[in-house]
Amino acid sequence: MMSRTNPAAFQRYVKEHQRCLGVAVYEARTEKGLSLEELAKRAKMSTRWLKKYEANQIHTNYSIGRLDRIAQALGADLVDIYSRAGELTGPPPWITREVPNER
Repeated sequence: MMSRTNPAAFQRYVKEHQRCLGVAVYEARTEKGLSLEELAKRAKMSTRWLKKYEANQIHTNYSIGRLDRIAQALGADLVDIYSRAGELTGPPPWITREVPNER
């Protein structure tokens, strides 16, 4: 079992989860049949920022309020976006599932 205090593993996991947040937004947007422009207008943000977010090209801090506006514009709860990102990311590498020995 990998220690959770391994900073490199933790950073890789966080980066992958952030990438998957963009993927989750993209999936929800396309599932609803919305264009980037439509979602950006509903969420009151620029199309350029949203496009970069979905493509994991945002390298600055942004507020959870901004993600909440995206979720609301999609007709979803913020937790739904985070849950989907968690499904895409998978469990953290320091958590392993023990399989009982068969005898």
